[in-house]
Amino acid sequence: MTTGRTVRLAAVLAGLTAAGCVDRRFVIESNVPNAQVYIDNKSIGAAPAHAPYEYYGYYTIKVVQPGYETIEERVHVRAPWYAYPPIDFLAEVVWPFHIRDTRRYYFKLTEATQARGDDILMKAEELRQRGMTLPQAERPAEPRPPKPKPAALPPGAPVPDAVPSVVPSVTP
Repeated sequence: MTTGRTVRLAAVLAGLTAAGCVDRRFVIESNVPNAQVYIDNKSIGAAPAHAPYEYYGYYTIKVVQPGYETIEERVHVRAPWYAYPPIDFLAEVVWPFHIRDTRRYYFKLTEATQARGDDILMKAEELRQRGMTLPQAERPAEPRPPKPKPAALPPGAPVPDAVPSVVPSVTP
């Protein structure tokens, strides 16, 4: 009779243990369909994109689409009440219900403006003029003098030990 109780108690505990689970997911949406979504520089697919996450904290979300301004935002995923010890153990292992923690983020992309060639040239000229008005350096950097070449050794002279990289020339 004791064995039957033990088996039933083990079955109940195993059932409770298998039931508890926390499903953490990001859902990233955008006003531009099929925009590429990156979380911490890892591609998770085209918007609307879904991806699991493991921990609470900071993530960098980037949404990219040709012809639109790229959006990169650092988001803080705050931990819910059941993610703090010792409750987190109960939520992950013992809690008999499935917990879904879905974080949704929406990004509104704006069309990229095309830079005109005239504007670029005008800004370059402004930068050049600004550089011309900068004060001269008090002491400009001086170039380093060239390294002296090693002196040639007379034929038959012994090679000094201090310069092992010099090889004497041998003439017949």
